[in-house]
Amino acid sequence: MSLHKLIAVNTHYTRSINLERDAGSVEVVNAYIPTSRALRTFARISDGFSTDLSPRAWSLIGPYGSGKSSFSVFLSQLLSSPETDGAHAAHNVLKNADSKLAKKFVAATKSSDGYLKVLITGAPESMTKRIIKGLAETAQEYLGTKLAIVKKLNSAINEELNTTDVINLFDRLQKTLQKKHCKGILLVIDELGKFLEYEARHYGANDIYLLQALAEHACRGSDANLFLFVLLHQSFEQYAKGLGENLKNEWSKVQGRFEDVPFLESAEQILRVVSAAFEYKLTDVQSKELENKTAKVVDVLIKQQAI
Repeated sequence: MSLHKLIAVNTHYTRSINLERDAGSVEVVNAYIPTSRALRTFARISDGFSTDLSPRAWSLIGPYGSGKSSFSVFLSQLLSSPETDGAHAAHNVLKNADSKLAKKFVAATKSSDGYLKVLITGAPESMTKRIIKGLAETAQEYLGTKLAIVKKLNSAINEELNTTDVINLFDRLQKTLQKKHCKGILLVIDELGKFLEYEARHYGANDIYLLQALAEHACRGSDANLFLFVLLHQSFEQYAKGLGENLKNEWSKVQGRFEDVPFLESAEQILRVVSAAFEYKLTDVQSKELENKTAKVVDVLIKQQAI
């Protein structure tokens, strides 16, 4: 029996996920495997669907390839309009993993257009300007060009804004969304480290304090909530190398406004993902033959104390 002719690898598991490119991909959603850590995080997110004071700002920290972007794409579809193919696919995948949790997400977007999704990838530039640009583009796509808040967001792209100005824009947009069929805003910043590195080299941009203000604003709660996610390879203060001790402490305080989610899965969870990547069609006889061969290999490894 030649295995290479019977087994193939699903290509969705062999390429990296790009937050903006793959945000609307139903195939990526269908291929997603909710690990135990992801399910715990989804459960914590569902606690923020109320209007009460609640954590709604998270930092997902993990090495390249740990699944942060895949998680974010899946979440963006969970919070999309329930009528879309992506939302249907995401709810079905979550239902198979945790039906009670899936019902909470279905209820959160029921009879609505879901959440306004602002998905940003980090770059060596001002984070404030990039957020405003992303917010303006998404708001215009959903609301059109005639509303005052959309015009204000478009003009703000070329203005010098302080932290208070940006928070006021978010607040105005959320109040507008309340009057529509939109449940709120989902802001995801992938590769946040690139923005932080830019901030470290251009001290005074105050982007780091905007993150703090956005996290605090998100936690307050409203009828159109803001959910904020930042994706990092390492903690905030690691990007502050070369800065003074006081500034490092300030950056650490900003991270304290976020709930940290270490994206490092156990060996068991990683094996689940790896096993799902293989596609095969074996007869009962072939399956039994493969099982016997595998058992013999495992016996040898055990005798050699290799496992």
